Amino acid sequence: MDTLPTKQRETLESIISFIDEIGYPPSIQQLCERCGVTSTSTIHYHLSALKKKGFIHWNPSERRAITVREDLVTKNKKQFPILGTIAAGRPLQTVTDSQQLLDLNEDLVSSDCYILKVRGDSMIEDHIMDGDMVMVNPKARVKDGDVVVALVEGETATLKRLYREKDHVRLQPANSTMEPILVTDIQVQGKVEAVIRQIR
Repeated sequence: MDTLPTKQRETLESIISFIDEIGYPPSIQQLCERCGVTSTSTIHYHLSALKKKGFIHWNPSERRAITVREDLVTKNKKQFPILGTIAAGRPLQTVTDSQQLLDLNEDLVSSDCYILKVRGDSMIEDHIMDGDMVMVNPKARVKDGDVVVALVEGETATLKRLYREKDHVRLQPANSTMEPILVTDIQVQGKVEAVIRQIR
């Protein structure tokens, strides 16, 4: 990438940054705006050169048909451990052994984060569904109303909104059909920073 002419390198970097920020490739017009040029033919020229050199795949007859070579888009990613399953319903046994790793852009979340898969539907009104994954930051400052992973009585973990009340902690589901959990023995394992959903 460092061996590319300046304009081609800037075009490639603009494509990569757009994909990192938005999640899909830019249109030709959006790429013109990113690169500060007014001529679409200039962008076409740079894309053709990048395609010829193997940095991208590009079909000029299709819209947003730019794919960047995999090793270029993964260099800014970090692997986050998936530590098991968290209950969005009744509490369940907590799992702490890393089972899988998930590649994500390290600029999006803290490097201290870990991932749990959601089981249950107690948080559906907060758009956290059964089968989703949640990114948990164990070092985040937690305030009332935050969605947290809570360890109840040192044994079972659950995903709920936390509220500190007079003589107990209320773990509030985001499901109008479910009752809150009132506890005194609780350890907050982390705050949910993001929800990751696989589109099926």
